Amino acid sequence: MNEFIFPIHKPGRTSMIILAVLLMLLFITIPFAIYILVRMGSMRVKVTPTGLEARGLTTDEVRFDDVARFGILRVPLVAKGLGAIVANIKLNNLGEGINLVFLMKSGKTVKFIGNQFERHEEMIERVTAAVRVPKEQLTMGLVSLKWPEKA
Repeated sequence: MNEFIFPIHKPGRTSMIILAVLLMLLFITIPFAIYILVRMGSMRVKVTPTGLEARGLTTDEVRFDDVARFGILRVPLVAKGLGAIVANIKLNNLGEGINLVFLMKSGKTVKFIGNQFERHEEMIERVTAAVRVPKEQLTMGLVSLKWPEKA
């Protein structure tokens, strides 16, 4: 069985620790900081021939048979300050978030940031090969992502 696991990369892990420490400075957010530290141990993407499971702060599962559209959304990091520095560390210092976006046949959209995981280029290639629909390049609209018009 071809199963590939892509754990969160070391800079991503470091940025999550920084975020948890900053949240602990505000006493009311200590439970969320603990949640981040607990979830950090299991953050990974597991790609199998039939689907994928992306475990971050939340868990998303995608069955490739149920995918109606698949796309890559590149979101540039435009913020400044400490938050931008931590976010850029999480994004492997690429200055943009590379999101894998799946529109399911049920109409639900599943997306996660791919470049916070090790070997994200390989992960995108494996997902592109396994999904039965062509990969599309998505853009950001005013409020949310926009799928390209179908031909």
